Amino acid sequence: MPRIVFLDLETSSLEADGGIIVGAGVMSEAGESEYFEARRTGQEKPLLSKLLKRLESSEVIVTWSGRGFDIPFLTTRLLKHSMDPRPVLGMMHVDLNEVVKSRLRLTFTYLDHVCDFFGIRREKGPMGLEVPSLFVKALEGDEAALRSIRDHCLDDLRVTREVFLRLRPMLEGQLA
Repeated sequence: MPRIVFLDLETSSLEADGGIIVGAGVMSEAGESEYFEARRTGQEKPLLSKLLKRLESSEVIVTWSGRGFDIPFLTTRLLKHSMDPRPVLGMMHVDLNEVVKSRLRLTFTYLDHVCDFFGIRREKGPMGLEVPSLFVKALEGDEAALRSIRDHCLDDLRVTREVFLRLRPMLEGQLA
């Protein structure tokens, strides 16, 4: 089987020309996680360098809604810093939200509902849309805000991995 990495980004905006990546989490298939953080806007490029280095040991990126958000945002920010996005763009990408939408018949296909359907417990921390305001607090020195962003990212990774493990029988042909 290919080497799989789960990826989740936390950003200061929904648009990559108006915001930066403030946190990037990766998790191995075995559940080991790493988190890269930008405490200030000038720390985004080193975050991206560390993230690229970590991703190069993998063959498949698995995300939740990553085709529409994480990968385009990451690509935009890499290009902004004159960094080559081809290592990321050349990897196989499995977007579990697309898998759920196209291959399951659920009332709702957002991550919280899918977790509820599968009985996967989520931490009740901040929502992704709260990250920009938390980052502003972090810029002002609020360590708790930084922890909230990190904890949200790592929880998203954990549940994305658990959803992947439930959907894996449907993906094995694609991953072979």
